[in-house]
Order: sequence, then structure tokens, then C-alpha cells
Amino acid sequence: MQNHKDQTLFEPCCLATTIGSLPHKDVSRATALTLAHTPQIPSWAQFPKRSFYENMMVQFIEGLPGLLQDGERFYFDPTTPDFVEQLTEFYTYYLAAVEQGDPEALEHFKITAQASAGFAEYLTQLSQETVSRSLVMLKGQVTGPFTQGINLTDKNQRPGYYDDQLRDVIVKTVALKALWQIKHLKPFGMPILIFLDEPSLLGFGSQTYITVSREDIIHDINEVVIAIHNQGARTGVHCEENTDWSLLMQTELDILDFDAYDHLQSILLYPAELRTFLKRGGSLGWGLVPTLDKEAAASETLESLLTRFEKGIQTLVDKGFEKELLLRRALITPSCGMGGVLTEPLAERVLSLLSQVSGTLRKQYGFSI
Repeated sequence: MQNHKDQTLFEPCCLATTIGSLPHKDVSRATALTLAHTPQIPSWAQFPKRSFYENMMVQFIEGLPGLLQDGERFYFDPTTPDFVEQLTEFYTYYLAAVEQGDPEALEHFKITAQASAGFAEYLTQLSQETVSRSLVMLKGQVTGPFTQGINLTDKNQRPGYYDDQLRDVIVKTVALKALWQIKHLKPFGMPILIFLDEPSLLGFGSQTYITVSREDIIHDINEVVIAIHNQGARTGVHCEENTDWSLLMQTELDILDFDAYDHLQSILLYPAELRTFLKRGGSLGWGLVPTLDKEAAASETLESLLTRFEKGIQTLVDKGFEKELLLRRALITPSCGMGGVLTEPLAERVLSLLSQVSGTLRKQYGFSI
């Protein structure tokens, strides 16, 4: 599969977007808040507190063959009598959707309203004229292939990622969920950005995943990325803490979103790889507004976050990076999703800070239109 990404360079220039999840249960109100605070690059919101099915490990598994449910646990069972039949059907629909571009086949892999109430609401609110005037890009997200494959296990708790057949199905399902979003976002006529959420990559290199190779991960992420690029959309990844960013800098990803609040040093460990990544047009997502610590989310201010950002930029400048380039290639985000530890008022405070930081930086550096 060749990479047919639109070659037009996208530079975020300190625009803001969200990572995805919110603690709210009022889907309409929360979606409106997201659109109001990130009007240029809004993302549809995930609501894990609304439903178990909106958990990131469950939200994108509809359509996987051989999957059984036991309460709130889903697991693979390739010994089911019709597994081969399910597998054949899966690849038939996959080939029709990806190789032949059949839009009806792609609907076989839709993300239902049960699993993503926020997506349908996002489409509805995007249709409003007041929203469409501000748009620069539309963002969606999907759980990345490694994280999905490690957390989705068989009945004996063995990760699907360790089985070549299941791994292939998981990787292709991730790509299909991304393509389904792109299909429904394309009518708005805006550039599209799809983020892969890969928190489990934090554990790569540890004893836990000793049988997983670097090449496997790069191959699988690139399979998803190239499928997205072939639809003219761009891709980003969000990871946690001290992930091995050099691995991700070797992929075809366009944006690397890191925790710039607590773990700036993680991106600084790989200056040569980062230089190559930026040279080929890559951007950094600065996860600047804290979401994993209630006290930090409640106490940080516009001024303190701007100071933190400037210090981070200066640290890279001191390593030989060009400040103007770093600023043009900076996307401003929360440090992680907001649907975990934050209350609704704290999440709304994070959205407000996110908007203020982005707006201030864009005005300060002459990016505002």
C-alpha cells in the first residue's frame, strides 16, 4: 500500500485541539464546550463516564471477528465454530472497503452510537454555520494498534497482539475505524486529522513486552497511517510519559503529542531523530495543560503555563533547534484526556486554559489572522 498523503505542509502555529475524552454525561453540552474552546481544530469527545462502551479499549472493537463478551469483558475465542467464517467475512469487507473503496463495505466497521454518542453530536454541531466559519481542520481519534492489541486478550488473558492472525485483524480494524470517521467528516470539506491513542507504548522495552519488536510496532502504526494518508488525511499520535519517542519519529506519523507538562525531558532525549522528524514536515503536540493531577488542573494559570511553554521551547533552542520553526510546528493540547480523574468543572477549566494559552501564543507570535 503506497502512501498518497496530500503533500501540502500543515503547520499548526500554536492552534489548540483536545485529546478526546471528557468526564461529562451531557453529550450535547460537552460537545458545544469543545467546539467553543477549540473552534479551529475541534475533536469529537469520548464520554467514558456515560457508558462502559465508550472506554477506549472497547469503543473501537465492533466488527472484530471471534470476539465474545462476558459482562464488561471482551475477549477473543478463535475456537468458536464460526470463527473461520467470521474471518472470511472480515477480510471480504476489508478488501472491498480499502482496496476497492466501497463506502457501503466501510459501514460494516462503523462506530455505533452506543460506542460513541459524541461522534454523531459532533457531526450535528459542525453543521451549524457559526461553527463552520472558524474551522481549519477536523480531528478524530482511534485507539492505536499496539494499545488495542495488547489490551484485547483471548480467554486465557494472552494479548491478541501476540497472535499473528489476531494482530493483523486488530491493526486492520484500527485503520477501518479511522477511515470510517474520515468518510463522515469529508462532506465538511475541511482537512482531517486522526490521532492514534497509544498509552501502552509506555511499557515497550520492558520485560512485559519482551517478545514485541520495534519493527513490529513501526510496521503496524505505518499500516494504519498509510491507510489514513491514502484518504488525504493527516495523522498524529498521543502517548504517555516517557515513551520511546525515537520509535515514533521513525514512523510516517505527522504529529507527535507528548506530555509537555510533566515529561518534557522525554522528547529531549532524541535530538537527532527529532531533527529528522521536523525536517520531513512533522509537528509536535505540546500537552501543556495538566489533566492527570486534579490539583495542577485547579491551580495552574495562563501565566504559569506560558512560562512552562517558553522554557520548553528555549530548552530545544539551546539544543540547536530553530525557535521560529518550533513555534510554527507547535500544536497546543491538554496533557492527556480529561475523562479520567477530572471533574466536569475542572475539565471546563482545562478547556478554558487551553483556549487562552493558544490564543495568547498565536497573538504573541503573529499567527492570529
